[in-house]
Amino acid sequence: MSQLTTSARREVLADLPYLVAVDATGGVTAAADELGVPQPTVSRGLARLAERLGVPVLDRDGRGVRLSAEATALLPYAERALAALHDGLAAVERLTGERADAVSLAFQHTQGRIVVPALVRALRAEHPTARFDLHQGARDACLEALDSGAADAVIVSPALPATANVRTVHLYDEPLVLAVPPEHRLARRRRVRLQDIAAEPLLVMRTAFGLRLQVDDLLAEAGITPTIAFEGEDVQTLRGLVAAGLGVAVLPAAVPHPTDVVEVPIGEAHAIRRIGLSWRTDRRAGAAALALYDVVQHGDWLPRRR
Repeated sequence: MSQLTTSARREVLADLPYLVAVDATGGVTAAADELGVPQPTVSRGLARLAERLGVPVLDRDGRGVRLSAEATALLPYAERALAALHDGLAAVERLTGERADAVSLAFQHTQGRIVVPALVRALRAEHPTARFDLHQGARDACLEALDSGAADAVIVSPALPATANVRTVHLYDEPLVLAVPPEHRLARRRRVRLQDIAAEPLLVMRTAFGLRLQVDDLLAEAGITPTIAFEGEDVQTLRGLVAAGLGVAVLPAAVPHPTDVVEVPIGEAHAIRRIGLSWRTDRRAGAAALALYDVVQHGDWLPRRR
């Protein structure tokens, strides 16, 4: 038996259930009933096992059979091997179930207060066993998570364009406004043009953030080369520094309206942010992720924006 090849050892493992069942039931026919297979299948399996081991595995016992001494010596190891296999398969089933109920969502910071909580509530209502793996970060980080498979879906702005492998659902548009201190010269304007802030110190997000991408595009279209006074990672930080008089900022309109800064509408028609939820269609999705996609496409879950 020491000369068994790896392939032969695997075949021995496959036939061990027959050996264990014969010991547990006391006979070949009873073992077949226990395993739910025809009796000849058990007999052939035991014959293969005896051939591979080079020893008999059954002895005659009157009109019945019993395990041979060699098979009896093998029995406890066979039972442990099958128990270990059972535990391993159970672990796989648990992991598969956990993955099916897990959904990973990456989103930009500005979506964390209203949109993501609303989506979590809606998905829990449709798929109560769903477990969430949430990642908050810059737009670039969200897109990297989607590309690598670390995220099942992303909520970003500007929204991703739909492609052969990417599905995007438009969630909503939000206006961009000019945030200024209450005492600022533009604070009483009903509307401003971007040219009005050409000479103003500007507070912006870092370049990895979607809002920075859009602000840069708006300023470039207006022919403005801004004076950057600060690059931040959080809209609330920018808003607070505007209130402190450090500069002005092009930001999403705050909900509720802030009391320490004035938000002036921007006249350019394209000064809006389009927010979308995207996922890849070329990857296998678990039950929770599929439920998320269904909620986003068909559910009335998004709070009305004022």
